[in-house]
Amino acid sequence: MHKILIAHSLYPPHVIGGAEISTQILAQTLDLSYDVKVITVGGHKEGEVRKDSVNGIEILRLPFNNRYWIGDSSRRVSTSDKVLWRVQDIFNIRQYRYIKRYLALTRPVVVHTQNIPGLSLAIWKAAFELEIPVVHTLRDFSLIEPIQISAYSRVYRQISKRYSRMISSVIGISQHILRTHTAMGFFEHASKHVIHNIVENNDNVQDLYADKEVRHDQPLNIGYFGQLTEVKGVHYLIDAVKKLDQKILGKLFIHGDGPMLHQLQELAESEPRIIFKGKLDKSQIARRMAGMDLTIVPSTWDEPFGRVVIESYQVGTPVYASKVGGMPEILMDSGRFTFAAHSADEISKAILNYYELSELEKNQMKLQCFAHSQSFNEDYLLKEHANIYEKLIRCGG
Repeated sequence: MHKILIAHSLYPPHVIGGAEISTQILAQTLDLSYDVKVITVGGHKEGEVRKDSVNGIEILRLPFNNRYWIGDSSRRVSTSDKVLWRVQDIFNIRQYRYIKRYLALTRPVVVHTQNIPGLSLAIWKAAFELEIPVVHTLRDFSLIEPIQISAYSRVYRQISKRYSRMISSVIGISQHILRTHTAMGFFEHASKHVIHNIVENNDNVQDLYADKEVRHDQPLNIGYFGQLTEVKGVHYLIDAVKKLDQKILGKLFIHGDGPMLHQLQELAESEPRIIFKGKLDKSQIARRMAGMDLTIVPSTWDEPFGRVVIESYQVGTPVYASKVGGMPEILMDSGRFTFAAHSADEISKAILNYYELSELEKNQMKLQCFAHSQSFNEDYLLKEHANIYEKLIRCGG
């Protein structure tokens, strides 16, 4: 069985966002056909690599070897610390030594990198020097704009672009994210592919879908699921709710946490229909989504994918989302279910649009949501990745 090494900044139980969940799903799906190991960054500052196992997959956690660990989301970090962390992370020599030693010892046939902050560009160089092909999945824009300081990002972008010539194959989780990178000259020598993220299918989700009753002629319950940051556009959603009559909109449930929490709570203060539920445990998300009439994704930035869309579809709950990034690629009908970003009026219109559908149309939409979610499955993920790996393995052999 061929050895594949998957590399990502963090790995469960350390989860900051969808990238960690998607990487875990990828590792577990590939483990059916390959000997998969994962290399990531742990919460210990120095010392040796720590090994553990998650769902039967061996995980190697490197010390973070920098000013702080990016997995510590509760830590307050100053701008100067962030910049110094990033400078050290361009090419972290200690990580390079650990990774190269490990690769030389285990000789995987492919190294598949995801997000690399914490591992640094060193992982690409180590594999390249040992003539091990690297596949890279673009899950965010951190190669282009690692932090919102343009002078630093400009320098980093030039360096990461040069290193990206070492990559054999590049995968975008949407056409949008792949096009954005290649248009800037990244991954000159790589074969280029789009493989959408998937969500896990399990009996619990199927039961929630089967039990979901579509409500009609009642005020809508709407859900937001995600981080509470400026670029997520939740303030536009709150303004939209305020504009809608109580006969149309019953409650908005905001699930998530983040730096904008108190600001958003102040904005919603005069509106008892808006309820903040805090961050949900991963195991609770599907049940909460199933209890909503509608999920709204009001992002104002170029979301690379939007996992929440497929998770909501899985339990039969329709989604309206901003027309940004990779969102239009994964919605059932991008013309019908998108709205312009930065606009409370557009969100109100979308909610009204759903409210005015007939009972039959709403029931049909539930069926369509579930059917659409089924194309984002494990078989698709395994087949698409195996095609890329096998070509590289044949070339190497």
